[in-house]
Amino acid sequence: MKTNVVIALTSAVVIEGEIRKKGDEVEVSHALAQDLLRRGRGTLVEGDDEGQEVDLAKLNKAQLVEFALHEYEIELDAALTKEKMIEAIQAAAEAE
Repeated sequence: MKTNVVIALTSAVVIEGEIRKKGDEVEVSHALAQDLLRRGRGTLVEGDDEGQEVDLAKLNKAQLVEFALHEYEIELDAALTKEKMIEAIQAAAEAE
């Protein structure tokens, strides 16, 4: 099952041959969303799919920092290990 992700662009990018402007919200494949997030070209937009599980182990450290801030409004120290970041996110999820 392929899932699409909504990204708010932080700079202009070309997606499928179309120029998309900074501030546009675009629905893209999970792989493209990861690429855009990794390159700092966008931020996650909360979707209507509340309760959908996110596999934290598949996210890189920068994506974990973004996810924690967006989903739980917690700021993670980028110096933390990936495992410690995941533990902090899981603790925040259980506290809700």
